[in-house]
Amino acid sequence: MARRRKTKSGSWSKKSIYECADGRKVVMDSSWEHICATKMDEAGIRWIRDPNMYLHYYSPKGNRKRKYIPDFYLPDFDLYLEIKGFWTMQARHKMADVQRRNDVNILLVESMPEVLSISKLVNEWATNKETKND
Repeated sequence: MARRRKTKSGSWSKKSIYECADGRKVVMDSSWEHICATKMDEAGIRWIRDPNMYLHYYSPKGNRKRKYIPDFYLPDFDLYLEIKGFWTMQARHKMADVQRRNDVNILLVESMPEVLSISKLVNEWATNKETKND
């Protein structure tokens, strides 16, 4: 059952429970994340969503150390996914700082067409990474 909640920015997000093929239940923070999980499952892409899995960054206010919790981790690709339908200056700073301070791969998914074609997007990312490593 979907539940709407107001975010810090004042916009609305729809939380939902996603049931994985193996029966696990996972809380999703938005309808876009729910759709993305469905598309990845349909494509056979393994993913992890764990609120205890985080990366560090420093907030622009007071330069305090903070925790960024990725939307998804794809272990077969060693890739984090961040689903963002809109960008604030604070969100842009956070993602730039996360990428600067952590030696990780992050793919930003910024539109519903990208969510709907997540399998193609991830495979293109993997192909580009292989090309760079050759």
